[in-house]
Amino acid sequence: MHALEEVVLEIGWKDLEAIKRLKYKYQRCLDTKEWDELQECFTEDASAAYSSGKFSFEGRDAILKFLRGAMGADSFHSSHVVSHPEIDLVDERHATGRWCLQD
Repeated sequence: MHALEEVVLEIGWKDLEAIKRLKYKYQRCLDTKEWDELQECFTEDASAAYSSGKFSFEGRDAILKFLRGAMGADSFHSSHVVSHPEIDLVDERHATGRWCLQD
């Protein structure tokens, strides 16, 4: 393997691990209702779709408003367990991913 290929491979693995950690943080913050920390999981221009696209949102504030409204009640409890990540690095700033979700 050439040195350049090794560097690219290393960067890719670091990115994949960072994405996994971000997903796990997102799930933890949802379940523990840590709304201030949850906002760190999104860029200002983030987009999100839930329930197979039934609910779609543009922007961090809109996403957080939806999540807090849907899951913020003290009587609402959740326990998200995600596994088997399938992550594709699209380019230097974008990736797509799927996880198996048990809730």
